[in-house]
Amino acid sequence: MRIMKNEKLNIVRFIAVMFIVVSTTFAQDAQFTAAVDKNSVSLDEQFTLELTFSSSGSGGAKNFKMPEMNKFLILSGPNQSTNMQIINGSVSSSQTFSFALQAREVGKLTIGSATIENGGKQYKSNPVEITVTKGSGKPKQQAQQAQVDNTVDVGDNLFLRAHVDRSRVYQGEQITVTYKIYTRLRIVNYGVNKMPTMTGFWGEDLQLPQQVSLSNEVVNGKQYQVGTLKKTALFPTQNGELEINPMEITCQVQAQPRRRSNDVFDQFFNDPFFGTSQTANVTLKSSPIKITVLPLPQHTIPESFHGAVGKFSLNASLNKRSAKTNEPISLKATISGTGNVKILEAPKLNLPNDFQQYDPKVSENISRDGAAINGAKSFEWLIVPRYPGAKKIPALEFSYFDINQKRYITLKTNEFNVLVEKGSAEAPQIAGGLTREDVKLLNQDIRFIKTDAGKFRRTEDELINTTAAAVLTLIPLSAFIGLLVYRQKALQEMSDVVGFRSRKAIKIASKKLQNAKVLLAGKNAETFYAEVSRALWQYVSDKLSIDRAELSIDNVMQALQEKKIPDELTLKIKACLESCEFARFAPSSSTHEEKKKMYETASSIIVAAERELTK
Repeated sequence: MRIMKNEKLNIVRFIAVMFIVVSTTFAQDAQFTAAVDKNSVSLDEQFTLELTFSSSGSGGAKNFKMPEMNKFLILSGPNQSTNMQIINGSVSSSQTFSFALQAREVGKLTIGSATIENGGKQYKSNPVEITVTKGSGKPKQQAQQAQVDNTVDVGDNLFLRAHVDRSRVYQGEQITVTYKIYTRLRIVNYGVNKMPTMTGFWGEDLQLPQQVSLSNEVVNGKQYQVGTLKKTALFPTQNGELEINPMEITCQVQAQPRRRSNDVFDQFFNDPFFGTSQTANVTLKSSPIKITVLPLPQHTIPESFHGAVGKFSLNASLNKRSAKTNEPISLKATISGTGNVKILEAPKLNLPNDFQQYDPKVSENISRDGAAINGAKSFEWLIVPRYPGAKKIPALEFSYFDINQKRYITLKTNEFNVLVEKGSAEAPQIAGGLTREDVKLLNQDIRFIKTDAGKFRRTEDELINTTAAAVLTLIPLSAFIGLLVYRQKALQEMSDVVGFRSRKAIKIASKKLQNAKVLLAGKNAETFYAEVSRALWQYVSDKLSIDRAELSIDNVMQALQEKKIPDELTLKIKACLESCEFARFAPSSSTHEEKKKMYETASSIIVAAERELTK
């Protein structure tokens, strides 16, 4: 009992001394130094950088700014620790910021200066030079990193959760899935390991602020800070039970290490002021979500229905109501509303034979910054009247399935009357079943009959010899047969959609990689990686005949295995696809060398895959 009282008395005395010391200010010199545990490392070797600010007195430094380290990979950090000593009444303290680093390239590299503020004065650390040699290709930091990560126990203070606004929908109806991170810890950074695959859905990412904003939310009686990482609008392309696969991220979390001691002083000093905090990598994974997709009603489906689901309106207009023959007229139809605007098809335009029509020019304006996808899609036809007179353009029809009313709605525009006048370059006019040329021919078939037959003479000379006649006859015949064979072969190739896509895959991928090469020198890394990613996905989709709706890494791997592609190449393709997706969505900058390496890797992989798949 007496021992317990003495312990309490010692604690009270210690706190009193600390309070007196902290309240006293010492205007003495401070220093900010940088040091590494080794100045010469290999490319695959980890080393430690420590930035230490030490001063006399207990005043804490603030506004720490990291040094420039673009040529180094930050494996962990900044891990912060604080040390304080009291010797003969004099107080000295130090703050240390440590990083676990790995070099990105070979040569003599320099770690720049860091800055920190104390007492209204800014301090700058010394730069550090590192000599990096070529490594053996086997990273040495993994075991140590795992050990560091295991010293932090986040418990239920950090998790990733996926939310959907509805789990039972019609085919084509929008589902909004939101990925949120819940934390009671300090998150330094995060990166996406694996984007969610959504087989059976058409996906459109909704716009979010570039900086993740946090709000407060209570879950199971605990208050968390919540940030939205990703928000996607999904449109089911098939009915049945579908699954939204998990999203996986890695967070760099600053937290207190576990203390295994039960000592009262350890518990007392388990405070950020006295203890140490460290940054550790924590992997988070959301749970898969089941979605029940109902088929659309199969009875009374309108002829003009082509899969549109939502709420839409239809408008059409002509740029003029009178024109001359062979003078173009513009007919524009716009479908606007809420739903999957991207897949809307042009209404069918049934023009009379008096008009010549061209394929419509398509434009779209889609908004992704709200809770639902909405916008408009326009179709503009160029039509040319060939014959004069009062003409009529029939009405356009468009049908969609209304979610609220649970029935099909058919929209219809008005007919357009057009007055066509005779132009300067008049086309043949139909009159009584005869064309104008036929009428002119009737005027020419009665001629004056000559009474004098004229004089005739006989000649023995041949107009052309037999050999030349045969050659001149066979040449056009052979050309016609060759053209017929070529045309038939071309039609067969075009009818073979799978084969046509496979043959064109390398050409299309090369074109997209050329676009990526142009973006290589730019500063927008996300655009560059997006173009490389599109080239890879387009190639595997065309070459392996995988529909866009079913395109995922798992399906690509399965198709490559069925084609008996070597495992080494299959793994390279998978790694490259995942690296592109990670580089697109991870909020970290990439150097020119990294982008160049990604471009060369993607190019070599496509060439190697083409060689294997065309054997």
